[in-house]
Amino acid sequence: MHVLFAPDKFKGSLTAPQAADCMAAGWRRAWPECVLATHPVADGGDGTLEVVQSVTGGVRCTTAARQARGKKVEVLWLWDEATGTAWIETALVAGLATLAPDERDPLTATTAGLGDVLHAAIDHGARRIFLGLGGSATNDAGCGLAAAAGYRFLDAQGRPFDPVPANLSRLAAIEKPAAALAVAMTGLTDVRNPLLGPQGASRVYGPQKGAAPDDVDQLEAALAHLVDIAARDLGASDPAFSGAGAAGGLGYGVMTFFNGQLRSGFDTIAEMTGLPAALAAADLVVTGEGRLDTQTGAGKAPAGVARLARAAGKPVIALAGSVPLTKEDGPGFDATLSITRQPMSLEDAMQNAGSLLEEAADRAARLIRLGTLL
Repeated sequence: MHVLFAPDKFKGSLTAPQAADCMAAGWRRAWPECVLATHPVADGGDGTLEVVQSVTGGVRCTTAARQARGKKVEVLWLWDEATGTAWIETALVAGLATLAPDERDPLTATTAGLGDVLHAAIDHGARRIFLGLGGSATNDAGCGLAAAAGYRFLDAQGRPFDPVPANLSRLAAIEKPAAALAVAMTGLTDVRNPLLGPQGASRVYGPQKGAAPDDVDQLEAALAHLVDIAARDLGASDPAFSGAGAAGGLGYGVMTFFNGQLRSGFDTIAEMTGLPAALAAADLVVTGEGRLDTQTGAGKAPAGVARLARAAGKPVIALAGSVPLTKEDGPGFDATLSITRQPMSLEDAMQNAGSLLEEAADRAARLIRLGTLL
């Protein structure tokens, strides 16, 4: 049997390549006769640059950039000189995981640091930018990035201000830069949410970023007001476009301020890394991530693996730290298996994710050999 291991990262514990190696090691113990291959995946969120670099061989660059609270830190991005392409991961610049719990406040968090990295990439000669949108701590619809790129957000007196959501009620006009940036930008989305409404950026993801119920209402009102002004002054993009709500509305910002396009992060990276061919050569596919939940089917990498595997007629199982989904409501998995077999704290599970994942892969292989899992 030819088994392909194509997991995403186990956030906070294992990178996607590490997770793939752990799965393969556990499976090999239980079923050494199998032919095993690893093919880590990403969807535009945390860990995207590591997967992309393994394929493109891009150069790891660092630059000083503002994180979501405005503090200057050194952040990583990738540069592919042969194609003039830069890869930027929002999670590394304005990411939720970069902040302590008491620092999380989407009303005042900013994407301005992405502008710092954007300028560094342009200085390198970038003609194309791929911007991974997952994992953000922000809800500013890319206004901070736009301001760093030369847009001016003006109040009723014509005075510029910092366009974090807490200030957007003051917005009276948006002024374009004197010259547009000569770079093509593509936002890689890991979700399909619109900007506004019950499934929009503020209401679905705001609470995860530290927003209280009243804050969520303020965030929604701020973005709705932004949409009105941007439509008048910029002829802005449709806020209902699939993925416009990604990364706190950064998807909308990519389209509105940079005339960029949005693409599925998973599909883009899967195509680039040759995942369809790897799936075609396999008899069984094993994927996974830290948690399989209702958001998994909204554009996350394991759901994408399942979709491609099923299209190729291959069975697919998923291993995860937490599995609140059943086979019936999961996004196309033939079976799911938790890496934990007994109650344990989240901290313990995350600290021991590697050994737990190996053991789960061993267990999955033995159950399949017995004919009790598939």
